[in-house]
Formats: sequence, structure tokens, C-alpha cells
Amino acid sequence: MTERMTLSLLTKSNLTHLIVFTYLKYSDIILRQNNRKDMIQMKYIGIALLVILAVILLLVAVAAVRAIKIKAKPNTNAPAINPTEKEAADYAQKLSAMVQVPTVSLRGNTDLTQFYKLHEVMKKNFPLVFSKLECTEIEGNLIFRWSGKDAKRNGILLMGHQDVVTADEPNWDRDPFSGEISGGNIHGRGAMDCKSTFFSEFQAVEELLAEGFEPPCDVYLATAVDEEISGEGAIKLVNHLKSKGVHLDVAMDEGGAILKDALPTMAGWCAAIGVLEKGYIDLKVIAKGKGGHSSTPKSNTPIARLSKFVADIEKDKPFKAEISGPVYAMLDQAAPLLGFPLRMVLGNMWLFKGLLTKVLPMVSPMCNAFVKTTFCCTMAEGSHSPNVIPSEAYIVCNLRPSPHQNAEQSLAVLKKYADKYDLEFEVIHARNASNCVDYNGEEFGYLKKCLNECYPEAGVIPYLMTGGTDCRHYEEIADNCLRFCPIKMSNEQLAAMHAANESIGVTEVAYCVKFYKHYIKNHK
Repeated sequence: MTERMTLSLLTKSNLTHLIVFTYLKYSDIILRQNNRKDMIQMKYIGIALLVILAVILLLVAVAAVRAIKIKAKPNTNAPAINPTEKEAADYAQKLSAMVQVPTVSLRGNTDLTQFYKLHEVMKKNFPLVFSKLECTEIEGNLIFRWSGKDAKRNGILLMGHQDVVTADEPNWDRDPFSGEISGGNIHGRGAMDCKSTFFSEFQAVEELLAEGFEPPCDVYLATAVDEEISGEGAIKLVNHLKSKGVHLDVAMDEGGAILKDALPTMAGWCAAIGVLEKGYIDLKVIAKGKGGHSSTPKSNTPIARLSKFVADIEKDKPFKAEISGPVYAMLDQAAPLLGFPLRMVLGNMWLFKGLLTKVLPMVSPMCNAFVKTTFCCTMAEGSHSPNVIPSEAYIVCNLRPSPHQNAEQSLAVLKKYADKYDLEFEVIHARNASNCVDYNGEEFGYLKKCLNECYPEAGVIPYLMTGGTDCRHYEEIADNCLRFCPIKMSNEQLAAMHAANESIGVTEVAYCVKFYKHYIKNHK
């Protein structure tokens, strides 16, 4: 109304009145039409929001119902294996004797004296294995062949390494090579990694030989002396088998284990079977420039450029995040074992995969390693004097390429940063991720069946290994390379691997022996 009065006062003629009237009338029509359009638009927006809300509620409801349905039901069956206390005590004494031999492997050290001492202990522990099986020794590396009923069939191979890492940590509670048996555990370097594994394999075969069992196919036992230093022992054993025309249905090595509360909200045991190893790169990054005295430094010295290179990569986190096949399977099959909130998310990967891909790298270093290539600077060198600017400096970086971003692609990501700071690359060693075992296949399924029978309280999931094992070398001759030792470990024991106070449970070793017996006896 105010607008009309104002315009009326300003008009001086009928023509002006007509123009003003026409303007106002037209304006009212336009306003009514616009208001009607706005109301219609708001109505459609409201309907769209309601539809979106309904879809979201429906998806959440579907996800919640699925989370309820997939919850794992307790397996109340009795275990198929039941070692006696006497057997457990005998096994502990035998394993202790093996732990007492300090078979430490060091780069550049070719002295095999301690390994041959270990072989003598093994001969006492496993007299039938050494007397009845065909044994080949190659520079301390051992492989045994147990002939089966059908020589034409592919064989199976069980393995574990003889060597251990150093035990120089100052906070050991006891002599790291004492093999002390106390508190229900065998203590010492190698008790867990990895003498308990190959002890259990050899002991299982020893008992089956004593029982007169004849396997349906050839069974091989293999143990190398330099796994901890990424040596060539396993390669030599593989080459020996290749020369004999051997092909294997399965090779089983260390890797995963049976762990308690392995994931958040998981209440119970879970057997994690390694089906894939990430790749491996050692990369030397070199910076060159003009050296000089530190009292008159120039900017962008070699060390400064290397520092910026590392800082940029850690800040940008440039590697691609992806939930690849084995990681997807691991999370999906772990879901039924988890509490409701995580079960709802991981049990509905079709809905939450995109969110998880973004969130997992931020959860923990392990979760980041599951979905990304990892990068870490581990060594550095510049000048050998504190007051000298080096004309050349370098760092050594270790990368673990993911299956979805191989070694070449991962290096290409870093090359962009290197070019920015005028750095050179020298690839010391590089390999891609291993082949992935078919976790829906027969051999994985058989191992899972044995675990359900022998450890009914434990769930079973495939597992992406962020580290490496000798098993990858057997891919040339084995259809399936499974990385798993059927032994229960506490989180404390797992944390002591390659650290002080390594140990393994006496009862757990006994069950491990009986599992391998069950696995060999029932393998078809």
C-alpha cells in the first residue's frame, strides 16, 4: 500500500496514473505467480527431502536387520583334538631345547655352526623324521619328503624358518636363549617366531610315522636358515623341488595365527589366515649440491631438500586408498564376530565401503597399511662431521606397495616429489604384492574346516599380510600359499615378536601339534 500511495503522489496526469496502475497490477500478478512457483518448488523440495529421508531410513533398517542376522552363533562342538598334559610337557621340553640354540641370522654372516647344532637337537627330537624320510640339506636349509600312496598327485608342504632375529634388547626378564619353561610358557627368542611352528609340524609327522600312517600324497617339510634377513635359503629349496618336477597343492608357512580380541568389539578367538603379502621396496633417495662449512650455509642444502621431500609425503599422504578384494573379504567375514555397531558397518560393505575407504587410513597405522601403500624413511646419511655441509646426502625409504598400486606405480607417486626437490632415485630392491590365494577355493576351505573342527571357539577370516614370509618363493610350484600357524597367541605375546620377552604357551603348542596331525591325516 505504501508503494501505491507514494507513486500516486508523484503522478501529474492521467497518463501517468494509467502507467502507474498498469505497473502495479502487473507487479501483483508477477508476485502471485512467483509466490505460486515458490510454493510449488518448496513442495517438491519437501517431497524430495522426505523421499531421501525415507531411503536413508530404509537403508539403515536393512543394514541393521542384516547386522542382526549375520551375528556369529557359538560353535558348541567339542574340539576334534585333545592333547594330554604329559604330551604338552614333553613338547615343551623339546621346543625348549631348540630355543636354547641361538640361530641368529645376520647379513653377511655365513657361519652355520649354530644351525648345525640345531640339526643335532632336531635329530634327537624327531628320530623317525630323520631316519625314514628322504632328507636334502642345502647349506643348512632342510627339506624332507614323505612319500605318499599316490606319487602322481600333487603334494603338500609345511614350513617354518630356523633362524631368529637378534635378542639385544636390554629389558629381557631372563636369558633370551634359556628356553625357560615357567608360568605355562616356553620363553626365549624364537619360541614364537618361528621355532614353535616348524617344531609342531615336525612333531606331528614324527607321531604319524610312529602310528604307521601313510599319507595319500607326498608331504614335504621345509625349513630355511635366513628368512629373517630375506635370504635365499627358501629359493634354494624351491629350485631343488623344481628340479625334481614337484608341484604342490598347498604350501603353508607362518603368517597369521589364532588371536584373542583381534579387532575392536571382537570378544573371542579369531584365526586369521594370510592369503596375500604386500609388496616390498627399498629405495635410496639422493640429494646432491655444493658442500661447504656450516658457518656460512646456503639454503636448500642436500639434507634440507631430503627433509622437505619426506615432510611433503607425510603431509600429503599421496598413495591411493582402496579396499581391495582380500581386505574386503577380511572385513566382511570378520563382521559376524564383532559388536553390533561395527558389525552393522562391516557387514554392509555394499553401503559403507566408500566411507570406510576414507576413514580406515585415519583409524590406525595397521588399518592404513591394509588399504594403502606405506612409506617410511628408515636410514639417512650426510657428512661425517657436525660442521660440514655434505655435497651429497641420502635417505633409504621402505615402501610396502598395495596390490592395487604396484611397485612401479608407487614409485611414480614419489617421483613427482623427487623432481620438485631435484632428487635422484636408486631402487635397491622392489617386488610387487604376491599372488592372492583363492579364499573361496578348496584348500582355503579345507584349512577353515580343520580349524572349525579343532578350534570350534574361533572364527576364521582371510587376512592381508603387511609383512613378508618365505612362502612367496613357493608360488612358482604351489597352487595355494597359505600363511598361517594354527597356534593361539595373546596380544602380549604377539607384541613381543622381535622384541624382549618372547614366549609361547605350553598348552598352545600341544594343540598346534595335534592340529597339524589332524590336517595331514584328513587331507584328501
